Amino acid sequence: MNSLTKRTVPKLIVLLLAASLLAVAGAACGGGDDEADTTATTVPAATDPPQATDALPTPSDDGDEPPVHEEDEVAFDAASATITVDGDDSDWAGIEGATVSLEQIEIPEGVDWDEPGALEPINVVLKVASDTDNIYVLMEVPDDYDFVADDANLSAALAVMFLIDPAAGPHMGATDDDLEVGLGMVDIWHWELGCAAGALSGGGDPGSGDDPDCNFDDEFATNPEEREDDGGGDEIVNAAAENSLSGVWAHTASASGAGAPGAWIFEMSRPLQTGDPQDAQLASGGTALMALAYFDADETATGWTDTGHLQSAEVGWIEVTLP
Repeated sequence: MNSLTKRTVPKLIVLLLAASLLAVAGAACGGGDDEADTTATTVPAATDPPQATDALPTPSDDGDEPPVHEEDEVAFDAASATITVDGDDSDWAGIEGATVSLEQIEIPEGVDWDEPGALEPINVVLKVASDTDNIYVLMEVPDDYDFVADDANLSAALAVMFLIDPAAGPHMGATDDDLEVGLGMVDIWHWELGCAAGALSGGGDPGSGDDPDCNFDDEFATNPEEREDDGGGDEIVNAAAENSLSGVWAHTASASGAGAPGAWIFEMSRPLQTGDPQDAQLASGGTALMALAYFDADETATGWTDTGHLQSAEVGWIEVTLP
């Protein structure tokens, strides 16, 4: 996801015969399929929040390692549940999700974007649930605690994106081939932390996706350079714009102060159906196509940049089947 918000003849006959014999032997021993299975398996939810680390997850005590989906499709089933959005992830303890690798986008040659600070890829946990009325999203990010109330770039930030138009790509409506050409509209929940941990964020002025208090905005885009609040935009006038988003964040080490290692907990919700053409309209039994982004305040000395965020677009759309 992107926001402005990612490589001699006799001897030859003998070698070919040897390779053929090895292939036959492998098949006789039960060799694998020709193509790798790119569908993500679900991962059991942990009862404790994830611990901060810059490395890939290590195997658990029983020897099982959570699946990490790099350059593969990610797909899993959402849970049927009603979640209390309060920044406490205990509601999600028995719910399965997926571990998704986020990495910086490679800016194509010829695209005039600012050069970001370097960040290593990280693995985040994504869980989704829904009931008859709402969709609930949990994103857990292992990273140190950075929150400065009056400077969003020195605080962590995130975005969750949903497909609206079928042709839109996971790079804010574009694809890797040309990031400056939009192929369709996407729905973006864009959260720059303007309120403290535990505060309810979201909601906005009538007819707008803007959240003036906590900066959890309901936005749309058709390409990485044209992100707007619902109801806004240079050419689109949307009388149905609304912002029913709600979110609460927490950090497992916030009590220890700036820079303390731990994990971010971002808990979010929105009605399945909003009637807003700049929102993805979701339904029970349907599929939500999602993408993720995380903005790390440690990217540069002055915080995160628009081009430097970590994102899931390199693995394509995350496919979540709603109950």
